[in-house]
Amino acid sequence: MNGQPKLHGYSAQNSQPTFWTSWRWWLPAAVVSLILILIFVDPFIGDWDGLDYTILSLRGQPSSMALGRSLFTLYNYLLYRAAHALFDVPPSQAYLVFKYAVVVQGPLAVVACWALARDLTRSVQSATVAAMLLMFSPILIIYSGQVMTDVPAVLIISLSLLIHMRGLRQRKVMLVLIGAALLGASVNLRETTAFYAPWLVIAPFVFGWKLSRRELVIVGLSCLVFVLFAVSGFGYWFFSDPVYRASWQGWRESMRQESATHPVSIRNVWPFLVYVFVTSPMVLVSLPFAFRKEWRERGWSPLLLLAGVGVAVDLMLLLNYSTSIVWRYPFASMPALAPLAGDYLHRTLNARLRSSARALLVCGAVIILLVVLFGLYVRPISKQFVAWRTLSKTYNSQLARLPRDAVVMAGQQTVAINYWRGVGAGEWDVIGTGSGWPGPQLVPLITNYLNNGRRVFIDADTRWWFVCGWQREEIPEVVKLESQFHFRRVSDFIYEFRPPDDANASDSPNLKRLLPENRPEDVARCPLSR
Repeated sequence: MNGQPKLHGYSAQNSQPTFWTSWRWWLPAAVVSLILILIFVDPFIGDWDGLDYTILSLRGQPSSMALGRSLFTLYNYLLYRAAHALFDVPPSQAYLVFKYAVVVQGPLAVVACWALARDLTRSVQSATVAAMLLMFSPILIIYSGQVMTDVPAVLIISLSLLIHMRGLRQRKVMLVLIGAALLGASVNLRETTAFYAPWLVIAPFVFGWKLSRRELVIVGLSCLVFVLFAVSGFGYWFFSDPVYRASWQGWRESMRQESATHPVSIRNVWPFLVYVFVTSPMVLVSLPFAFRKEWRERGWSPLLLLAGVGVAVDLMLLLNYSTSIVWRYPFASMPALAPLAGDYLHRTLNARLRSSARALLVCGAVIILLVVLFGLYVRPISKQFVAWRTLSKTYNSQLARLPRDAVVMAGQQTVAINYWRGVGAGEWDVIGTGSGWPGPQLVPLITNYLNNGRRVFIDADTRWWFVCGWQREEIPEVVKLESQFHFRRVSDFIYEFRPPDDANASDSPNLKRLLPENRPEDVARCPLSR
């Protein structure tokens, strides 16, 4: 492995300025990214998963979802312990530590993507376009301000690919193994990172490595390190903690039920393409032309290989039902796709405009225009979700009206109840929604609570019962409860369930107003596939 062979159209020697001397290119991108993130930072914690991550991080426990996301919850746990020791941060404010840790990682992900693209394309201009594709992605802007794993995963993916690639170029085994370890560790943030594994096997030979015993041993060792860092954390919790194992089995069963409700089919392709487009419109539009141009001019290059892996990462999502209902999942492929798309856009526009500066300006203008148009389109939906999360932050004021051990049925605010219970504000139980929905056992479940002396309440505020997604199927079952029980009014929307023979409970919660047919304006705001 001596010498520095030519690598498919690229000089093996780096004639570009160093990372630090190129600060004029990546620092403005990082600053603009940080400003956008702070403008759109979530008013509370973020999506449903974020509230779960917050409570689990306080406890230092992994999630029951998939492989546990333990890297996220455990480093958040360490951050909180430090913040609590130094500044006496209470549990109810821990989410601020976790959220702003993600805020910091947003610009760092942009810079890491810039560095990766610069090493792949040997062009600071192409790298800057790639960074713009990432930093103006609606998903990066939105989820960098939430306690979610998507942006930290992209940061570690970019860093792991960069380190691994430099190890391959410089023939440094330690860098190759560190890159593989980081890529494996990122699986504990987002499981879709596992689909990057083919890069570890194929990339060495695209970089000119030979099929000799030593090289094959290094490739095999990097794959072993990847697997070890990817699954060892989950394996430890699964086999050592029976409570976690039972929780994980419960998650698996809920996924089986949801996949039956949203089966994998050819119809999932359309929302999948829409979500890929939303992630970065210019990437989806330019990618077919970029592949063709790169293949014709440079052949099987590292840039082309990584983009091919990124496409495979996205296509693998089609094997899961959630592809049709979760819009942010294609974001994990951005570190692989942005460099090729950025290089193509810059080189094509530079050739036509005969000016690198004009090419960068046009790229930036088009990317920003598409993002603005998307923002205007989704603004009604976005405002609804932001308002819901803002109200989740103060939902403890509603819970204060109820007994501390009440059972509460509150639709979308179920996660808020779990959060406030998790930080010690009460001991409420919930009748959940989504994966926690009891289905045909709803009436027997409520009856059993009442027979055991528990007080059960429903929050019938229409804002908590969405007509989009799975709750659309749950609402009719909720409406039927009005004929099964009597009710006592607690506040404008909160009612207490009472047995059918309780003549003193005669209030009407008017649950029919939750039905989609009675809420045409809410139905009109539903996104695709909902």
